[in-house]
Amino acid sequence: MMDKIRLQVEPALKALMPGFFENRRRDLERLRQALHEGDLDAIRDVGQNIRCFSRVYGLEGLTALGEEIRCAAEESSTQRIVLLHGQLADYLSRVELQD
Repeated sequence: MMDKIRLQVEPALKALMPGFFENRRRDLERLRQALHEGDLDAIRDVGQNIRCFSRVYGLEGLTALGEEIRCAAEESSTQRIVLLHGQLADYLSRVELQD
């Protein structure tokens, strides 16, 4: 079993985090669907959303992952997108907020 990713966030943001991560799980599903359909524009948009929203919350690793997804879509690198989809799924399965 992989280690948990424990995040400490500012108290003002903590109440917003469950919704934030629910939206990222929806992004994961959108990414899966867009991969299935070969919709690189949708994949690029998902990566951009992950990048922008994660940056607002100060989540550098997730911000970088969103940027990688966006770039892979622009490069039409579906193999890389599949790999990044797996990394995003792994991250979301292991992340937890610290008190």
